[in-house]
Amino acid sequence: MPQLPFVVAPKRLTRIVSAEVNGETCSIEFPIFGNILAGEGIDTREHEYQTAVFRESAALTDALIAIDGIDEISAQRMAIRILSSRMGIPVPLEPAEHRTMIAHGALVAKLQNNLTAEHKALMLRSITAAIKHRLPGCSAWSEADSIALPQPLQDAIAAFVDSEKNARQPTKSAEELVEDMVQTLGKLGPGSGQSPPTGETSTGAAASSGPMLPSSAASASHASRSTTSSKRSKKANAG
Repeated sequence: MPQLPFVVAPKRLTRIVSAEVNGETCSIEFPIFGNILAGEGIDTREHEYQTAVFRESAALTDALIAIDGIDEISAQRMAIRILSSRMGIPVPLEPAEHRTMIAHGALVAKLQNNLTAEHKALMLRSITAAIKHRLPGCSAWSEADSIALPQPLQDAIAAFVDSEKNARQPTKSAEELVEDMVQTLGKLGPGSGQSPPTGETSTGAAASSGPMLPSSAASASHASRSTTSSKRSKKANAG
C-alpha cells in the first residue's frame, strides 16, 4: 500500500475488543476511526433494516386505526412505543399502551419476531463489514464466518461497531429517540418508494439507541411526505 508523505502522520488509535468464551478471554484489536468506513456502510445495508422497521410499525399502526379506532398520529406513536419497548428500548408504557399491547398480543409478538430476525441479520452484516474492512488479512471474511464466531464475541464486536457508528451522534434519551422515529415514519408514506432515511453513517444501532431506532434523528428532515397509513395509501393507489 503506498504511503502518503506526511509531515505529521495521523495517530493510529485502536481498541481491544474482548469476550469470555469457554472460560477464556478472546481479544481482537480493531482500529478506531470514530465513524463507519464507506465500504462498511455499503456492506451493512442498513436501509434494509430500516425498511423492515417501517413495515412492521405500519402494520401495527393500521391495526390500531382499523380495530381500535385510534386516530392516525396517535396510532403511529403508540405503535412505535409498543414495538420499541418489546425490542428492549427503556420506554415506560402508559396503562392504555399496556392494554393495547395485550389486546394485540399475537400481532405484536409476530412483528417483534420479524424485527428480531432483521436486527440479527443487520448485526451479522455489521460484524462482517468491520472485520472485512478493518482487520488485516480478512478481506475475504463472510457472514458465514461471522455466524461461526462464538456469540459473546459477536456481541462484543457488534458493541464496538455501534460505538463507532454513534461516535459523532448526540446522546439522546429513549423518549427522544422514539419521538425521532415517530417523526421519521410520519413523514414517509408507505408505497412511496422511499425507505426511512439514514445518514451517511447512521444505523439501527443496538447499543445506544436500540434496535428499533435510527441513530441519526437529523436524517428525518430529508423525508417529505405527509403522514398516511398504508391502508389509505393502497386505497389511493387503487383509485
